[in-house]
Parts: sequence; structure tokens; C-alpha cells
Amino acid sequence: MRNITVAGVILGLLALAQPLWAQTEAPTQNLADIVVTATRTEAGLDQVGGTSLSVITAEELEDRQVQTLADALRSVPGIQLSSKGGMGTISKVFIRGADSKNTLLMIDGVMANDTSETNRGANLANISLENIERIEVIRGPMSVLYGSNATAGVINIITRSGTGDVGGYVGGEAGTYNTSKGYAGLNGAVGKVGFSLAASHLETDGYSLANADNNSIPHAGNTSEDDGWSQTSASGKIDIDITENTSLNVVTRYTEAEMDIDDYNFYAGYVVDNMINPSGMKKQREESERLFGKIELSNKILDDRFESVLGYKFTRQDRDTYSADGDFSYGYVGDSDEWSWQGNLSLTQLSNLSFGANLFNEEFDSTFSNSAEEARTVSYWGQFQFVYAGLDVVSGIRYDDHEEFGGKTTWRIAPAYTFASTGTILRGVYATGFRTPSLYELYSDYGDKSLDPEESTSWEVGLSQSMFNNAFECGVTYFWMEFEDRIGWDSTRVIPGQAWPGGYAQMKGENNTSGTEVFVTWHATHDLDMRLDYTYTDTEKEDGSRMELRPLNQIHAGVNYTPGEKVGLNLDAYWVDERKTVASAKDMNGTSVEVLDDYFLVNIAANYDLTDALRIYARVDNLLDEHYEEAWSYATPGQSFYAGAKFTF
Repeated sequence: MRNITVAGVILGLLALAQPLWAQTEAPTQNLADIVVTATRTEAGLDQVGGTSLSVITAEELEDRQVQTLADALRSVPGIQLSSKGGMGTISKVFIRGADSKNTLLMIDGVMANDTSETNRGANLANISLENIERIEVIRGPMSVLYGSNATAGVINIITRSGTGDVGGYVGGEAGTYNTSKGYAGLNGAVGKVGFSLAASHLETDGYSLANADNNSIPHAGNTSEDDGWSQTSASGKIDIDITENTSLNVVTRYTEAEMDIDDYNFYAGYVVDNMINPSGMKKQREESERLFGKIELSNKILDDRFESVLGYKFTRQDRDTYSADGDFSYGYVGDSDEWSWQGNLSLTQLSNLSFGANLFNEEFDSTFSNSAEEARTVSYWGQFQFVYAGLDVVSGIRYDDHEEFGGKTTWRIAPAYTFASTGTILRGVYATGFRTPSLYELYSDYGDKSLDPEESTSWEVGLSQSMFNNAFECGVTYFWMEFEDRIGWDSTRVIPGQAWPGGYAQMKGENNTSGTEVFVTWHATHDLDMRLDYTYTDTEKEDGSRMELRPLNQIHAGVNYTPGEKVGLNLDAYWVDERKTVASAKDMNGTSVEVLDDYFLVNIAANYDLTDALRIYARVDNLLDEHYEEAWSYATPGQSFYAGAKFTF
């Protein structure tokens, strides 16, 4: 019955605009049509071969009023999410059902995966959406261009560039859970220098992460404490035209956050405020700092046919955890440094060649295990793109030399063909990938220095069709991925010196994910845009069971309506199928919990321009007050109201 209800709501949303069909008109092209992640060069959306690519623009983020990276990605087909409690908590992303460690998260091309985390997975928490120009999401392996961790896909957050007259903005909002946020930014160009600067601070009293609405876990003193969160973020981007052919690009982003946390009792199988003493102190928290930076020097010669890009990128991510008594427990520090050189050569009007080399160093320091380790990888890669008479082929090859495992070669080919008579696009991708074990998997007390890299093979085929002067578009993609030598937790592994069995090990067998992504977009009128996405994801672990936290089906429907020049309305609806829980999940009676229920979310947002400089806005998240969980026994936000104002100058 729930599935029928959800389908009816979504179809009803699409039907609302049926009388407007005759007014259909084509959308205009904008800066969002230019992307960089798919080829590591600036390219149009129609010049990325067979790559499955989604772009979330700054305008969309503002229309939807999303506050977290996880919420921004919910509308992207092929993306599954799992957060342990909402804003500020650990938020994992699964692209096409693969582990979060198979997703590479980047900020302006700088790796944001934490090298000190257990599997170097992509954690979406505490990444501010201020000063963002767009988010590019690639579904499918990109190890050829980005190496390890990109075996399922890439998420690249692009910082806004400063152009035109100097201007800025300042704003603030407040709402449910005693939440408040202030933000400001300044951008523009002065002479040959373009700049974009921004800062924000958000804090909330939150709610108990141990779910007070879950009647299958104990409540007496276990779900009574609100868990707050605060985050301060600053970012900047500077572009300097040194000469007509030489430019310097500098990007930095800093975030400081503090999150109150609860205890997950692995033996009991659920989360509580304090697993030792429910009536005792509850000062558990995690404090974190994240710093990302990049410096690139670009030079063009041969009448701009050849571009040389020399770059240095760095990250530092520091996490400290405190006990229920408020005392320091342990800390992790993850650092990475990367030197890179890239050359882009325009061979002819129809073909381009890109090639480069990278020296990547990652470090891990832990007070938990009193260890500090590092590893170095040297990489060489090349990519060739050919475009002719509707055919667009992107192909590449890469060689990585890891100091622990030696050399590994990966390759990828992504062709696409556009039928001129109908506008139909047929595309496909075949790629190989690899992921080196994280430093924690190798060198921690639970690690194994003999672990081999994970390897993957992937292919996909897709078809898309535009109609009515590009105002209506639909498409379907089938994908398949296979992972070998997958690294996971082996609860039977005996490690000398450890009191209990368990540790990281190579899983025997193959891990597969496959599925279908479907989308429909309709630019119904100049004022009305609608979108419908459906994703089917089938996963199979080495033992034949489904992978945890991945829904078999999920649907997104979005409507954006701007009646006139001053008003904006936005609605997003999501239905997520039931999901398998982690193996440790149990209720308070000790009975294993195997499935998380499906859920249906509706978020609405509205804005109104009082003047050309002053906008007021409001939103309601979880309009229907749905009670749901993305991880067993962890709460998620209920019906929430927010309002704010933004002044632009």
C-alpha cells in the first residue's frame, strides 16, 4: 500500500502541469553546462563521452535551501545515503551500491576523504555549502583520472570564482531545535585578480541521536539528552592573471565543528545516551578540524593549443573524541600532500590529448593505537578524446606505483553517439579500477600488512532522448560493477595480543552491484521545471546476501516554480525502500533487527524578493513528520521549520 501511495503522489505532481504542455519552451544554456571532473579539462555536458554525470548548481542549492552535502545529493539518481543522526553526524554515500570507500570526495579537485578513517571512505559531514558554484557527480569508475578510491564514482565540489564588479552578501536564519545560522561572502574582480571569500557559522541544540521514537530500544535515561552541533566554516578562492597566457589559482577551505554523540553498544546492538550509566554524565563529543588547499600555476603556449598545469594540493583532518565524563579519549590526524603536473594538447579541432603525473603522500596518526604511518604513490596517466559526426569517445589509461604493493594499470573507454535525425544519445562505459587498503586497514591494531588492493570491473549502457526543442528529456542507464579482493571486517580473524577475535581481511569471492537509473525532466514553462528520478540497485556480497543500508528502489520527484520575478517555490519528495541493517543491530530483547523500514520525505521551500537586494525565505523539512532511520536506532530530524533573510550588495 505504501508503494502505491508514493507512486500516486509523484504521478500527481507531474500531472499538475499537464495543461501547460502547449506552453513548453527550451531552457537556456548557462555556466552549469561546463564541467571539469569528467575529463580533468573544461568541457561541455555534451563533450564527456559516455560518462554518467549530474550537476547541482548554486542556484538549485539556494532554491532548495539545503544545509548539508548529504541533502544536496539526495536528488541525484544512483546515490544512496546513510547518516547516523542528521546534521553534523557521520554521513556515508554509496554510489550505485558500492561501499563509501569506493567514492572519491573532492573539493576543487583536492581529495576530501580522510586518510585516518578506517577505510578512507567518503564522509559528507561538516562540509559547508557556502561559496559553492556547483557540485559535479560522476557515477561509475574514474580510477583512470583520479586513482584509488574512485572505483565507484567521484563527487567534486567546485568553489565559486570571483568575476565582475565587487559585491557580496550577508544573511541569517533560525528555526527548529533552536537552530541558528549566520553567513557572509564577498566576491568580484579587481584588475587581474578575481576573488571569492565566504564564512558561516551554524549551531543547533539538536535532538537525541538515540532515537526516542524507536520503541524497540530502552528509553529510561537512554534517549533523553539532546545532542547539539556547531560548525564554523571559511573558504576562499583567488585567480590571478599573471600574464595573458599565465594564471595562478589558489583555493582554501577550513571547517571547525563540534558534535555531541551517543554511545553505540555493540553488544546490545543499539545506540544509547550513555551505555555505562544511563543516569550519569553525557558529555561525549567529537571535535574536528578540516583544512583543504590547492595552488595551481597554468600556462598556455602554441596559440593556446597546449596548456601546462603545475599544482600542489594538501589536506589536514583532525578528529578528537571525548568520553561521557568530558575527558579526552583518543584522536586521529589524517594528512595528504599531492604534487601534480598535467598537460592538455589540442591535436586537431576534433581531438584532444591530456596526460600527467602525480606524487601522492598520505599520513595517519592515532593516539588510540599510538601509531603513525604513511604511504606514497607515484602515478602516470593519459587520456585521448575524439569527436566526429555525432561520435564522442573518451579513453584513458593509468599506471600507479604504490610503495607497498607495486604497480597497477587501469583503463577506461567511454563512447557516446548522437543520432542527428532524432537527437537520441546512445552511450556506454567500460572501465577497470583499484583501491589500495587504507593506512588503518594496513597498520592499525586490527590491520594486516599483507592485504592486497581491491580491484573492480564495470560497464554501463545508457540511452537518452530530448524532445520539444530540448524542453523534455528522459533517459535510462543500466550499470554493473564487480569488486574482487574486497577488504572487510572478519569477526573470526584471530590477532595475537587482541582479547577478542576480529580484524580486517580480504573477503573471499566477488561482490557485485547492478541496477537501473531512470530520469525524466520537463521544462514545462519559463516558470515551471519538474524532475522525476528512479533508481533500482541490486547488491550481492561475497556470501550471496544483500549489502547493508542499500535500498532496492528509490524515487525522487522535484518541482520548482517561479511565478513572476520575485517569488520562488520548490518541492522535493523522496521515497526510499526498506534496507538491510548491519549485522550487530538488535532490539532491547536481544532479537536481531534485519530490516530498516521504507520512508517517504517531503521538503518544501519558498523565497520572496522584497527588493532587488533583500530576499526573505522559509522552508519546512520533513513536512509530513515522517519517523524513519538511516541507521538502526539513530534518530533523524522530524518536522522542522526555518526562516531567514539574505541581503545582497
